[in-house]
Amino acid sequence: MQRSITYPFYIKALSLFTLYLLYESLSTIYLFLPPLFGVLFFYFIRALDKQEISSLLLVASMLLLYEADKGYLLFSSLVYFTFVYKFILPKLQQMIKCKRCMLFIYVLFAYIGFWVFTLLLQQVLWMELPTLDWHVLWYIAFEFFVVTLL
Repeated sequence: MQRSITYPFYIKALSLFTLYLLYESLSTIYLFLPPLFGVLFFYFIRALDKQEISSLLLVASMLLLYEADKGYLLFSSLVYFTFVYKFILPKLQQMIKCKRCMLFIYVLFAYIGFWVFTLLLQQVLWMELPTLDWHVLWYIAFEFFVVTLL
């Protein structure tokens, strides 16, 4: 009689976090690689909808890694995603019934909305303005296709 692995989710989560760490460092060097911020927002919403605390902690740690890599304020993406999930998405889900349209809105809110949120934070805290370049359009388009496949 063999014993199976006790905690397969945590081994999978640790390997996903390690792969995301490597991918995020590559996306900093190669600008054509999207940082998967919209995909993380999609998984953030999915973890909250299914009330999976373990998945939420994994996504939160990946978001903290993203913030540290890109130079954003600590916990700013988590605060923004929670605000959008609690206050904006319920109203949009009442008005829009198209699933793919909502997936596009998720990715759009992840990039453009977070940029506006950090712009407001930077103005309040008197810090540098965040930059937004043309690569974001490529990231939005690519990550929309990735999210539709998930």
